[in-house]
Amino acid sequence: MSPPNVLVNINDYPSHNFRLKDLIQSIHGVLGDGGLDSSQINANKIIELMEFYSAHSDDWNEYTLFDHSRPYTRNLIDDGNGKFNLMVLAWSKGQKSPIHDHAGSHCVMKVLDGQLQETLFEYPSSSGLSDPVSVADITDDSVTSKDEHEGQPLVVSRNTVYHPNQVTYVHDTIGLHRISNHSSEKGAVSLHLYTPPYKACKTFEEKTGRARSSGICTYYSIGGTRISQ
Repeated sequence: MSPPNVLVNINDYPSHNFRLKDLIQSIHGVLGDGGLDSSQINANKIIELMEFYSAHSDDWNEYTLFDHSRPYTRNLIDDGNGKFNLMVLAWSKGQKSPIHDHAGSHCVMKVLDGQLQETLFEYPSSSGLSDPVSVADITDDSVTSKDEHEGQPLVVSRNTVYHPNQVTYVHDTIGLHRISNHSSEKGAVSLHLYTPPYKACKTFEEKTGRARSSGICTYYSIGGTRISQ
Protein backbone atom coordinates (compact mmCIF):
# COMPACT_ATOMS: atom_id res chain seq x y z
CA MET A 1 0.00 0.00 0.00
CA SER A 2 2.92 2.32 0.64
CA PRO A 3 5.70 3.44 -1.73
CA PRO A 4 9.39 3.16 -0.84
CA ASN A 5 10.98 5.85 1.31
CA VAL A 6 12.51 8.06 -1.38
CA LEU A 7 13.35 11.71 -0.81
CA VAL A 8 11.76 13.87 -3.50
CA ASN A 9 13.10 17.33 -4.28
CA ILE A 10 10.04 19.51 -4.89
CA ASN A 11 12.25 21.97 -6.76
CA ASP A 12 12.36 19.36 -9.52
CA TYR A 13 8.61 19.74 -10.06
CA PRO A 14 6.40 22.53 -11.31
CA SER A 15 3.60 22.57 -8.74
CA HIS A 16 1.01 21.51 -11.35
CA ASN A 17 3.06 18.34 -12.00
CA PHE A 18 3.40 17.42 -8.33
CA ARG A 19 0.63 14.87 -8.04
CA LEU A 20 -0.83 12.94 -5.13
CA LYS A 21 1.49 9.98 -5.76
CA ASP A 22 4.46 12.37 -5.56
CA LEU A 23 3.15 13.84 -2.34
CA ILE A 24 2.77 10.39 -0.79
CA GLN A 25 6.27 9.38 -1.86
CA SER A 26 7.66 12.63 -0.46
CA ILE A 27 5.93 12.16 2.89
CA HIS A 28 7.37 8.66 3.16
CA GLY A 29 10.79 10.05 2.36
CA VAL A 30 10.60 12.79 4.99
CA LEU A 31 9.04 10.75 7.80
CA GLY A 32 10.99 7.58 7.13
CA ASP A 33 10.60 5.20 10.05
CA GLY A 34 10.03 7.83 12.70
CA GLY A 35 6.94 9.94 12.20
CA LEU A 36 6.77 13.52 13.38
CA ASP A 37 7.61 12.60 16.96
CA SER A 38 11.20 11.99 15.83
CA SER A 39 13.50 14.79 16.97
CA GLN A 40 14.98 14.88 13.46
CA ILE A 41 11.68 15.70 11.76
CA ASN A 42 10.54 19.26 11.21
CA ALA A 43 6.75 19.57 10.98
CA ASN A 44 7.25 22.55 8.68
CA LYS A 45 8.65 20.21 6.02
CA ILE A 46 5.39 18.25 5.89
CA ILE A 47 3.41 21.48 5.85
CA GLU A 48 5.56 22.66 2.93
CA LEU A 49 4.86 19.46 0.99
CA MET A 50 1.12 19.74 1.61
CA GLU A 51 1.18 23.37 0.50
CA PHE A 52 3.18 22.56 -2.62
CA TYR A 53 0.71 19.90 -3.74
CA SER A 54 -1.81 21.59 -6.05
CA ALA A 55 -5.07 19.72 -5.67
CA HIS A 56 -6.10 17.76 -8.78
CA SER A 57 -9.61 16.33 -8.49
CA ASP A 58 -8.65 13.37 -10.66
CA ASP A 59 -6.05 12.52 -7.96
CA TRP A 60 -8.48 12.30 -5.06
CA ASN A 61 -11.95 11.72 -6.55
CA GLU A 62 -11.60 7.95 -6.21
CA TYR A 63 -11.02 8.32 -2.46
CA THR A 64 -13.83 10.80 -1.87
CA LEU A 65 -16.82 8.83 -0.65
CA PHE A 66 -19.62 10.93 0.82
CA ASP A 67 -22.31 9.68 3.18
CA HIS A 68 -24.86 12.42 3.82
CA SER A 69 -26.34 10.50 6.74
CA ARG A 70 -23.29 11.55 8.78
CA PRO A 71 -21.39 14.84 9.11
CA TYR A 72 -18.29 13.54 7.32
CA THR A 73 -16.44 10.40 6.28
CA ARG A 74 -12.80 9.37 6.80
CA ASN A 75 -11.33 7.72 3.71
CA LEU A 76 -7.84 6.23 4.07
CA ILE A 77 -5.39 6.71 1.19
CA ASP A 78 -2.11 5.50 2.73
CA ASP A 79 -1.34 3.91 6.10
CA GLY A 80 2.26 5.12 6.18
CA ASN A 81 3.57 1.69 7.22
CA GLY A 82 2.08 2.38 10.64
CA LYS A 83 3.93 5.71 11.03
CA PHE A 84 1.25 8.05 9.63
CA ASN A 85 -2.19 8.06 8.04
CA LEU A 86 -3.07 10.10 4.95
CA MET A 87 -6.77 10.37 4.25
CA VAL A 88 -9.52 12.31 2.52
CA LEU A 89 -12.37 13.65 4.62
CA ALA A 90 -15.64 14.23 2.74
CA TRP A 91 -17.83 16.80 4.50
CA SER A 92 -21.60 16.86 4.08
CA LYS A 93 -23.40 20.16 3.53
CA GLY A 94 -23.84 22.29 6.65
CA GLN A 95 -22.05 19.81 8.92
CA LYS A 96 -19.17 19.94 11.39
CA SER A 97 -16.91 17.76 13.49
CA PRO A 98 -17.15 17.64 17.27
CA ILE A 99 -14.59 19.68 19.16
CA HIS A 100 -11.70 17.25 19.60
CA ASP A 101 -8.06 16.73 20.41
CA HIS A 102 -5.61 14.59 18.42
CA ALA A 103 -4.36 12.16 21.07
CA GLY A 104 -0.84 13.61 20.83
CA SER A 105 -0.71 13.27 17.05
CA HIS A 106 0.34 15.98 14.60
CA CYS A 107 -2.44 16.95 12.16
CA VAL A 108 -1.90 18.72 8.82
CA MET A 109 -5.05 19.57 6.87
CA LYS A 110 -5.33 20.85 3.29
CA VAL A 111 -8.62 21.90 1.71
CA LEU A 112 -9.15 20.24 -1.66
CA ASP A 113 -12.64 21.48 -2.55
CA GLY A 114 -15.16 23.85 -0.98
CA GLN A 115 -14.47 25.91 2.12
CA LEU A 116 -13.90 24.77 5.69
CA GLN A 117 -13.78 26.78 8.89
CA GLU A 118 -11.40 25.80 11.65
CA THR A 119 -12.36 26.97 15.14
CA LEU A 120 -9.38 26.64 17.45
CA PHE A 121 -9.95 26.40 21.21
CA GLU A 122 -7.53 26.66 24.09
CA TYR A 123 -6.93 23.26 25.69
CA PRO A 124 -8.84 23.25 29.01
CA SER A 125 -6.73 23.00 32.14
CA SER A 126 -9.14 20.46 33.60
CA SER A 127 -11.50 18.25 31.61
CA GLY A 128 -12.99 15.37 33.58
CA LEU A 129 -14.69 12.79 31.40
CA SER A 130 -18.46 13.29 31.33
CA ASP A 131 -19.01 9.72 30.14
CA PRO A 132 -15.88 7.59 30.39
CA VAL A 133 -17.52 4.28 29.47
CA SER A 134 -19.47 4.47 26.23
CA VAL A 135 -17.76 5.36 22.95
CA ALA A 136 -18.97 6.34 19.49
CA ASP A 137 -17.60 6.80 15.99
CA ILE A 138 -16.31 10.36 15.79
CA THR A 139 -18.18 10.87 12.48
CA ASP A 140 -21.50 9.94 14.10
CA ASP A 141 -24.01 12.70 14.95
CA SER A 142 -24.33 11.29 18.46
CA VAL A 143 -20.79 12.47 19.30
CA THR A 144 -21.90 16.11 19.03
CA SER A 145 -24.36 15.98 21.92
CA LYS A 146 -25.85 18.68 24.11
CA ASP A 147 -23.76 20.11 26.94
CA GLU A 148 -25.19 18.62 30.11
CA HIS A 149 -22.61 19.34 32.83
CA GLU A 150 -21.30 22.25 34.83
CA GLY A 151 -17.89 23.70 34.07
CA GLN A 152 -16.00 26.48 32.34
CA PRO A 153 -16.73 27.12 28.65
CA LEU A 154 -13.98 26.53 26.14
CA VAL A 155 -12.14 29.65 25.00
CA VAL A 156 -12.01 30.30 21.25
CA SER A 157 -8.54 31.42 20.22
CA ARG A 158 -9.06 31.64 16.46
CA ASN A 159 -11.61 31.24 13.69
CA THR A 160 -10.21 30.77 10.17
CA VAL A 161 -11.91 29.91 6.88
CA TYR A 162 -9.71 27.86 4.56
CA HIS A 163 -10.14 27.71 0.78
CA PRO A 164 -8.86 25.14 -1.75
CA ASN A 165 -5.11 24.55 -1.51
CA GLN A 166 -4.77 26.28 1.87
CA VAL A 167 -3.18 24.33 4.72
CA THR A 168 -3.42 24.38 8.50
CA TYR A 169 -1.57 22.51 11.24
CA VAL A 170 -2.67 21.61 14.77
CA HIS A 171 -1.28 19.66 17.71
CA ASP A 172 -2.57 19.26 21.26
CA THR A 173 0.06 21.76 22.40
CA ILE A 174 -1.70 24.32 20.18
CA GLY A 175 -5.23 23.46 21.26
CA LEU A 176 -8.45 21.69 20.34
CA HIS A 177 -10.32 22.34 17.13
CA ARG A 178 -13.60 21.91 15.28
CA ILE A 179 -13.90 21.80 11.49
CA SER A 180 -17.15 23.06 9.91
CA ASN A 181 -18.61 23.13 6.43
CA HIS A 182 -21.05 26.03 6.61
CA SER A 183 -22.22 25.71 3.01
CA SER A 184 -25.83 24.61 2.62
CA GLU A 185 -25.29 24.04 -1.10
CA LYS A 186 -22.23 21.82 -1.50
CA GLY A 187 -20.00 19.40 0.32
CA ALA A 188 -16.33 19.99 0.98
CA VAL A 189 -13.24 17.80 0.72
CA SER A 190 -10.01 17.95 2.70
CA LEU A 191 -6.74 16.01 2.84
CA HIS A 192 -5.40 15.08 6.29
CA LEU A 193 -2.10 13.73 7.51
CA TYR A 194 -1.90 12.33 11.06
CA THR A 195 1.38 11.18 12.58
CA PRO A 196 1.63 9.08 14.59
CA PRO A 197 -1.71 7.43 13.71
CA TYR A 198 -4.34 7.21 16.44
CA LYS A 199 -7.50 5.17 16.89
CA ALA A 200 -9.39 7.33 19.38
CA CYS A 201 -9.45 10.91 20.62
CA LYS A 202 -11.30 12.99 23.18
CA THR A 203 -14.26 15.16 22.21
CA PHE A 204 -15.27 18.16 24.29
CA GLU A 205 -18.39 20.05 25.39
CA GLU A 206 -18.09 23.67 24.29
CA LYS A 207 -20.10 25.17 27.15
CA THR A 208 -18.44 23.24 29.97
CA GLY A 209 -14.98 22.22 28.70
CA ARG A 210 -15.60 18.64 29.82
CA ALA A 211 -14.24 15.77 27.77
CA ARG A 212 -16.83 13.41 26.39
CA SER A 213 -16.37 9.74 25.59
CA SER A 214 -13.52 9.06 23.21
CA GLY A 215 -14.41 9.37 19.56
CA ILE A 216 -13.49 6.17 17.75
CA CYS A 217 -11.67 7.10 14.54
CA THR A 218 -12.88 4.50 12.04
CA TYR A 219 -12.57 4.50 8.25
CA TYR A 220 -15.46 4.74 5.85
CA SER A 221 -13.29 3.45 3.01
CA ILE A 222 -9.73 2.23 2.41
CA GLY A 223 -8.01 2.80 -0.92
CA GLY A 224 -11.27 3.97 -2.48
CA THR A 225 -13.22 0.84 -1.44
CA ARG A 226 -16.11 1.10 0.99
CA ILE A 227 -15.60 -0.89 4.19
CA SER A 228 -18.41 -3.32 5.02
CA GLN A 229 -20.24 -2.32 8.17
